[in-house]
Amino acid sequence: MAGAGRRLGVGPPDRPPGWTGVGPRGTIGPEEVELARFEVGTPTDAEHSLYPLLIGFVNPRPIALVSTLSARGETNLAPFSFYNLVSSQPPVAMFAPATRPDGRPKDTLQNVRDTGEFVIATVSTAIASQAVKCAADLDPGESEFDFSALTPAPASHVKAPLVRESPVNIECTLREILTFGNGPGTGNAVFGDIRVLHVDDAILDERGRIDPHKLQTVGRLGGRWYCTVRDPYELRIPERDTRR
Repeated sequence: MAGAGRRLGVGPPDRPPGWTGVGPRGTIGPEEVELARFEVGTPTDAEHSLYPLLIGFVNPRPIALVSTLSARGETNLAPFSFYNLVSSQPPVAMFAPATRPDGRPKDTLQNVRDTGEFVIATVSTAIASQAVKCAADLDPGESEFDFSALTPAPASHVKAPLVRESPVNIECTLREILTFGNGPGTGNAVFGDIRVLHVDDAILDERGRIDPHKLQTVGRLGGRWYCTVRDPYELRIPERDTRR
């Protein structure tokens, strides 16, 4: 049973700052429960409390392995799980790097600001461990491509490289950046117009569409948890009879 609440009469578990106690009673399945409440915007609402809570239930999240070039021509490769498509006409992708704890922008964000270009590579099970290595805090000048043993490949429209081992790469040019604050953990939503898609023929079905069984993407959960797409299934939206 999906029971996330606390049964009546049972003491609350230890919780980080930000939890203000018990909210109104609710029903989960056949049981009446007391629902815990987290107040956003209170003095105890710190990033270390709210962030793990948010990523713990907003999931699974697709992972964008973003390739960029600095103004000096140095490559950078980093994974981001605040990522999705936001439009198909025109095709627009979005990922959101957070501001560093010291207030500085991440290298990916700075590179996009400087060059107006980036590539998003899809993370599959075959390269998941290598993609996570790209999140390591490397020394200045050290390449994430070298550190992760992933291979840069020439793109056709932008200067940032593709990831050869990824089954899908999309070349993007910057549309706009929305910044939601100026402190540590602030999100910066980077929107890019998709210019070119590179898709491995091996993941296509007979209709030329991507087969999820062949693609096998990896999703991000909370903490250090990830998930795979090894058992996809279809659901159909019912059609209502409008003749009545």
